Amino acid sequence: MPEWVRFERTDVSAVVALVRAVAEAADPGEHGEGVDVVIEAPRKGWLRRLLDEDGLPEQARIGVTKPGGEVRYPFHVHLVTDEGGAAARRLPRWPGWAVSNSAGLAFLVQKGRPGAGYDWTGLVGGALAALSTLRPDADDDGWRASVDRAIQRN
Repeated sequence: MPEWVRFERTDVSAVVALVRAVAEAADPGEHGEGVDVVIEAPRKGWLRRLLDEDGLPEQARIGVTKPGGEVRYPFHVHLVTDEGGAAARRLPRWPGWAVSNSAGLAFLVQKGRPGAGYDWTGLVGGALAALSTLRPDADDDGWRASVDRAIQRN
C-alpha cells in the first residue's frame, strides 16, 4: 500500500477525501476487482500488543469501488480484527446499515436507495464508529488511512 495519511478520530475529513478521490476516479484497482480505503486503529499498549494473537492492528477496509471500478450501493466495510466474524455481533444496529458474519469475516454494510447520492462522510463515520466500538481503548490520535489498490476479492 502507498503511504499512510494520519488523522484524529474527531476529524475524518482526510479519509473522506481519500474515499471521494477513489470513487471519482472509478478506480478498478491493480487486479480489476476494486479498491479499498483502509482505516487503521492506533497501536495497542505494550501489554495488549504482547497478548495480541496476530500482532496486527485492527482495520476497517471500505470497499469503495467494485470490480471494473463501479461505484454503487451497497458499500461494504470489512472489519479485520482478532475476533474474526464474531466482531459483527459486538456492533450496534444503526439505521441504514447491516452487519454480517460471512464465512468467518465481519462486515458492516451501508445500504442506500437506487439513484441516491453517496454519503461519503456517513460511510467513513460508520466504519470509524464500528472500529471504535471494537477498540474502545484507542486514543483519538494515531489513526491512519491509506488506499489499497491491490485487492483480490476471491
